[in-house]
Amino acid sequence: MKLQQQVQTLAHGYTRKGGKDNRRQQRARMLAFAEHAAASGAHSLGQLGKAHVIAYWKSHRELAPTTAYSHWLAIKALWRLAGKAGEPPRPRPPSTC
Repeated sequence: MKLQQQVQTLAHGYTRKGGKDNRRQQRARMLAFAEHAAASGAHSLGQLGKAHVIAYWKSHRELAPTTAYSHWLAIKALWRLAGKAGEPPRPRPPSTC
């Protein structure tokens, strides 16, 4: 099963509960992360790791801090749904220099 399909399956149950609009947005962010990870070579949830998250943040440096935080919450929810230990890396705040 492809990575995007695995995330879609996990996110389906997640979307069914709670605030629907927010959950749909989070699901879309999870799928965007999965698409990015698949483009960098991940084929399943077991292959996802911190390096994929860091690469995602590096390619999305232009995100506003609040938007990046929303993306991190979605990745964190995916991490929990996938049964991964710990938390995914947080985005670094933009440097002011």
